[in-house]
Amino acid sequence: MIYEGIFKRKMPAKIGDKVPGSALAKAVVGFFVGIITGIVGLSGGYALVPSFIYLLSSPVKIAVGTSLASFISMAIVSGAFKLYQGVVNVIAAVCLGIGTIIGAQIGARLTKVIPSWAIKAIFGFVFLYVSLKFIYQGILSL
Repeated sequence: MIYEGIFKRKMPAKIGDKVPGSALAKAVVGFFVGIITGIVGLSGGYALVPSFIYLLSSPVKIAVGTSLASFISMAIVSGAFKLYQGVVNVIAAVCLGIGTIIGAQIGARLTKVIPSWAIKAIFGFVFLYVSLKFIYQGILSL
């Protein structure tokens, strides 16, 4: 995504108002993303957005918006399971939730004015940073 965002930004962005593919294909992608994110405890956006773009040929902005909307169900189900398991710091969750509510509104408004190539580049850099951080922490724990 970094490469595409930086070096292929002159290419026309995919235009459309839906995530292509059958309902079954979308459900299968969601199923596997749900399993992966449930195991590693990361939100689904890091896996859903690239899946929508590269597996289902979705326009970037539709992939981002659809991913955000799907978080509602993921958060409710995953949060309920984690509450039941007793592995939630409720005060921290409420504070993070308040910040997320405010930040998500700003981010959603910015998505309209930020070009698709920039969204891809930002996503790629964030994903790269998180990946390298996990690798580094894994090496330190050896």
